[in-house]
Amino acid sequence: MNRRNFLKGAASAVAMPLLPACFSPGAYTANSKVRLACVGIGNQAWNDIRRFAKSGLCEIVALCDTDLEGRHCAPALSAFPDAPRFTDFRRMLDALGGKVDAVAVMTPDHSHFPALMDAMRRGIAVYSEKPLAHSMREHELLLAQAKKSGIVTQMGNQGHSEANLYQFRHYVESGVIDKSKLTKLVAHMNSDRRWYKFGGKVAGYPAAEELPKGLDWNAWVAGAVYHDYSSAYANGEWRSWYDFGSGCLGDWGAHTMDTMHRFFDLGLPTSVRISDVKGWNSFVFPLQDTLTFSFAAKGTRPAIDLEWREGIANEPELPKGYKKGFSLASGSFLKPGKIIGLSDGTFWQGSSHGSTLFRCGDGYAPDYPAPKTNPDSHYVNFLRSVAGEERPNSPFEVAVPLCEVFSIGIAAQRLNRGFEFDPAAMTAPHDEEAALLLRGPEPRRGWEEFYTVA
Repeated sequence: MNRRNFLKGAASAVAMPLLPACFSPGAYTANSKVRLACVGIGNQAWNDIRRFAKSGLCEIVALCDTDLEGRHCAPALSAFPDAPRFTDFRRMLDALGGKVDAVAVMTPDHSHFPALMDAMRRGIAVYSEKPLAHSMREHELLLAQAKKSGIVTQMGNQGHSEANLYQFRHYVESGVIDKSKLTKLVAHMNSDRRWYKFGGKVAGYPAAEELPKGLDWNAWVAGAVYHDYSSAYANGEWRSWYDFGSGCLGDWGAHTMDTMHRFFDLGLPTSVRISDVKGWNSFVFPLQDTLTFSFAAKGTRPAIDLEWREGIANEPELPKGYKKGFSLASGSFLKPGKIIGLSDGTFWQGSSHGSTLFRCGDGYAPDYPAPKTNPDSHYVNFLRSVAGEERPNSPFEVAVPLCEVFSIGIAAQRLNRGFEFDPAAMTAPHDEEAALLLRGPEPRRGWEEFYTVA
């Protein structure tokens, strides 16, 4: 699957405009609000909905969740009692017709893709929790559909809307961080994760359980590989399983790698290696591992490895001068965090999300220009972009290549081995198993329509 030919195949693909294709200039007035439909309304989705609503820039016009009778959905249903309710996003979008301007997709990782594709094919702007999809094919289809539809897209990512974005971009563009001197990039997450309770001893998928009343399990599974209902998948537990979640890398990689990936122009790696593995099995993510992504030289940037470390005891080797126990945000050890090493002996360290970097090795440098003050959140940035007032900070053309790095790393975790990767062909040329995992399984019957650009 050649990337160039793949995108070329989206016949009428166009560059992302400032205004969504479904709007005309002047469609909004100062008192207008974006009509937002929400797919996923409990747990993290409820936090997102509150942030959208608090902005004052949108009207919640529909709520969709596969488990509307679940306790986790009660707060949203209570807060917006007049909003129509659905258990299947397809029925929701059919019913809303032209009465929605944007859709926020905040479901388990495996089901982001079909909801995003359905909305974009209808010309509706989309916001998505991270990561965007589960496979290279799904990510490329999202990118092609976004370009063809010409709508506003955004992956929710604080690090691409808040202080970290403006500081990082300024430091690289002004040479404060000279990317020609890069020697090492590290990103890490060393806190407890859901699947650690399994102890790496999962021997198979869980046994089927009685389906809870009101749960639309067919819509929950969406186009993924089918498994009978189990509480081991419910309410966030899906993160543990390869078939539904994206592990620690998919959950936290965007919060630690995003600006390094973008402003060091990393693109896609030429290989991935895996080491320090503990608790591996074929069903849930390991207790610990280190992934090393190798990126080819580009422009003034030399070839560089990006090291990802996860697992409670798998903290990175800390360079001399690292301020362990110090964080601008919390005053605690930076986990998750990132380390950027330079050939002049200095390095930068930072935490995750929107937190800023600080320099170490030759002393902290507080005199560098401050980042933009009071930046918009990624929620506000998205809504203002839909209204034609801003451009999204994390559109799919930025977010897709980042998420594809996660797909490559997750394939190595699932196989428990590294492999070479061809960025042009978008596959592992010498590893058939890796190539199949990267492409992803065929969609389940009834969900095939979302795997074409329309």
